[in-house]
Amino acid sequence: MNPITPTASAPWETLVVCLLLLVAPMLTLRRPRGLPLLAAMAAATVATLFASTALVAYSAAAAGALLHAAAGTERSRTGAFHLIAAAAASVGAGVAIDAGAVSAAFWLSTLAIALRTGLMPLHLGVASLCERAPLVQVQQAATTVALVFVHLRFADHDPAIVGLAPLLVWYGAAAGIAGALLTLVQRDLRGFYRGTSVAHGGILLAALGTAPLGNFAAALLVAVTIGLALGGLGMMITALEERVGDVGYDGPGGRVGAFPRLAAAFAFFGGAGVGLPGTAGFVADDLLLHTLWLESPTSAVLVILTAALLAVATLIVFSKVFLGRTVPSLAPDLYRRERVVAVMLLTLLLALGLAPGLLLGPADVFLSAPPPAG
Repeated sequence: MNPITPTASAPWETLVVCLLLLVAPMLTLRRPRGLPLLAAMAAATVATLFASTALVAYSAAAAGALLHAAAGTERSRTGAFHLIAAAAASVGAGVAIDAGAVSAAFWLSTLAIALRTGLMPLHLGVASLCERAPLVQVQQAATTVALVFVHLRFADHDPAIVGLAPLLVWYGAAAGIAGALLTLVQRDLRGFYRGTSVAHGGILLAALGTAPLGNFAAALLVAVTIGLALGGLGMMITALEERVGDVGYDGPGGRVGAFPRLAAAFAFFGGAGVGLPGTAGFVADDLLLHTLWLESPTSAVLVILTAALLAVATLIVFSKVFLGRTVPSLAPDLYRRERVVAVMLLTLLLALGLAPGLLLGPADVFLSAPPPAG
């Protein structure tokens, strides 16, 4: 096990993000339920981030995926199936590292992340969770961040992996563009959430492809930003639909007058996901694009186009849902508990945007170091 050093704070900073995303959906409920399951998810996340061996870390990540599958199986069997498959891939990665098969571990670990982030064509599970169980999707995004941390710590250090970087970058960039185009043709709020989640899965894969080139901390920041931004969007979409029902683009719109706080939070989370200046998304995109440009200018252009298309899709959905002739509503704006959750997520996105060194510095040293043996 590594000795305790100042860089050992990296798992703690990641844990703050993960626990916030785990707890946030529960805080928005009038009557929180499933607290024992939530406690088990938190314990699995702690074990994932602080395990001293790859086998234990990946096994804990698999346990987290299985707990999310249990939470979502009633509403989304497809989502639960993909989470179970991700758990199996995670365990396989841990076993492979323990056996010295680092290349096999890398691919299994990447497969687990792809299943949990909605990378096309493995996106059906995430798409189903976004449609049928968005709060479960928010929570599973929390432990996905922890899984990315473990991947960067244990599976991304073999010299042979560097040669795979162009393949991952290219595929991630292409998958991101495909997801962004999918987002543009959606016609309802849940469709927008599905599409943007799938597109960000491609962006994350491209970031993971650049990690072996010395971009470990930036890849983690991309994962953290995606988790916070999409988590916030998922909770704002759920809050709006609880008040007005399913929301389609052909509806009346004009909801900003009735729900100004909800509309502002939705706009901020959507902006953070596409690199809004001052947020963690801006820093993450800048670091990612810098490395992509050095590795593959074409991939960098594709990622820029993906962000631009997602920004257009976000503006379209905001205008269709919130702008236009004011439609009165008897339903209240965000409740206090929902405002607290939104403010916590927004504060973290701003803190990492204005002071990214809080995460980047410790993560860079911690994740760049050779993984512990045994």
